[in-house]
Amino acid sequence: MGQPMGGPLDTAWLESLPRGYGPEMPPSAAGTLALAAAGADLAIADANVRLANSQRVPNLEAGPGLRRLSGTNDTALIFTVTMPIPIFNSGKASVAQAQAQRNQAEAQKRMTALDVEQAITDAQTAASNAAVTAQTATGPALEAAQEAARIARIGYREGKFGQLDLLDAERTLSETRLAAIDALASYQNARAQLERLAAPAPEQGN
Repeated sequence: MGQPMGGPLDTAWLESLPRGYGPEMPPSAAGTLALAAAGADLAIADANVRLANSQRVPNLEAGPGLRRLSGTNDTALIFTVTMPIPIFNSGKASVAQAQAQRNQAEAQKRMTALDVEQAITDAQTAASNAAVTAQTATGPALEAAQEAARIARIGYREGKFGQLDLLDAERTLSETRLAAIDALASYQNARAQLERLAAPAPEQGN
């Protein structure tokens, strides 16, 4: 963000993991930003269809007027009514084109809904798999490495283990901790991807 950190990092958030397994909610594209964008395209297509239909109706114009009669040198008040008659261009082509574009937008909206739901399902699977990996890496594997390093330190102080044994246990613990951090980061990234896909679209007017 280009700004200095004002406080300590929230490490508890990084280590937060779900307690259960499996998808937390059925995948649904309803209310998502992608579906809202497709719905807006469909609304525009519907408006174009209504516009094309309205342009097929002749525009009736009526109004009063004055006319000077040259024979009698009088002025007459007249009332005119004008209505164009579409002969060569009835507007059917424009309506058909607008309707075809509307059908395309509707099909695209349905396809977008399927794509979003599939993407949510894939993201849920990825998040669940990452959670299992993170729970394993931060649980038994890390505990075993910590215990092995603790025993190696005690044994080294008492002269039962050599320096190579201690270094090997410390290296294993360091690698296990790094693997746990990577697993936690992978889960949080997968979770963020899932939340981005399922995020609701902003309400109109906000």
